[in-house]
Amino acid sequence: MAPTSKTQRPARTARLLGSVAALAVLASFAGCSSAKEPERKFLGVQRVTVAMHNDLPGLSYSANYDRSGLDFLVFRHIEEEIDVDFSEPVDVSSGDRVTQLIKRKADMTIASFSITAERMDEIDFVGPYLKTRQGFLVGPDSADVKRLADLRGSQICTWQGTTSVEALQGIKETVGAEPVTLTDASDCIEQLVAGQVKAVSTDQAILYGFARQYEKEGLRVVQDVTIGAPQHYGIGLPKGYTADCRRLASWLKKHVGTSGWIRDVETSLPTLIKDDPAWISSYKPSAAEIEARSCRDSISP
Repeated sequence: MAPTSKTQRPARTARLLGSVAALAVLASFAGCSSAKEPERKFLGVQRVTVAMHNDLPGLSYSANYDRSGLDFLVFRHIEEEIDVDFSEPVDVSSGDRVTQLIKRKADMTIASFSITAERMDEIDFVGPYLKTRQGFLVGPDSADVKRLADLRGSQICTWQGTTSVEALQGIKETVGAEPVTLTDASDCIEQLVAGQVKAVSTDQAILYGFARQYEKEGLRVVQDVTIGAPQHYGIGLPKGYTADCRRLASWLKKHVGTSGWIRDVETSLPTLIKDDPAWISSYKPSAAEIEARSCRDSISP
C-alpha cells in the first residue's frame, strides 16, 4: 500500500474528529433521556399533609389507628385522583382548622369544615361534598322531645370553633334554652349520656354518627327539628394555588354525581339513611353549589 500523502492526513483527522463530536452529541441526548423527571407537586409541596378530626364517628373517626367516616373516604378518593404523595392524616380540632392551613401545618383539611364567608377571606374551599342542617341529639329520658319548644328551659351543649355556637345563641331568646359551650364533641356527648345536659346541638350529619355509636345508650336525633342556615362541608386549602384548587373542584363535581358518592354516605351514616329515606335531596350538593363556593373569595350568587 502506498504511503499516505500529507493531503490525506488532514481529511482523515477531520473525519475522526467529526465522529467523536457526533458520539458526544449522542451521549448528551442519552444523558438527557435518563435525567430525573421534575418532582411532582400539589399545593406547592411534594408530600401533602391532610388534617382531619379523630372524634366524629361517621365523618372523621380514629380508633386503634384505624380511621373511618365520610371525610376519610373523601380523602382516599383524592389520593387516587391526585398523582402526588400524601401523609397519613394528622389530627385537628374544630378551632384550629383555619390556623393550621394558614401556618401550613396542614396543606389540606377535610374535617366537617363548613364553608363560610369569613373563612373564605382567609383560605380557599373546594365543595361542598355534603350539605346538612343543625339539629339536636337527645338521650333516652327525652322521648317527649319532638319539637324545638320541647327543649324550653333546658341546657343544650355544643363545642368551640364551630358554626353551631353562633346558631345556638338565638335559642335562648326563642325557647328559653341555655346554650353550653364546651371544648370538644366528646365533652358534650359525655354530659348528654350522664344526663347533665338535655341535648347536644350541631350538624345533623355529625349527630347521626353519634346516634349510631351510642345506640345502646339510647341517643337519637330529633327528626325534622333544625335551626340556622344549611351547612356546606368543604375541603380547606391554603390560598394561592388556584390551578390545583380548580382541578380538585372539577373532580368533586364529577364525584358527587356518581353512585360512589351515594355508597360512601350510606356506608358512613347508615342511621341517617334509615331515618330519612329521602336523604339525597337534602344532603347531596349540586354542581352549581360546588361552583359557587370553590376557589373563591366569596360565595357566588
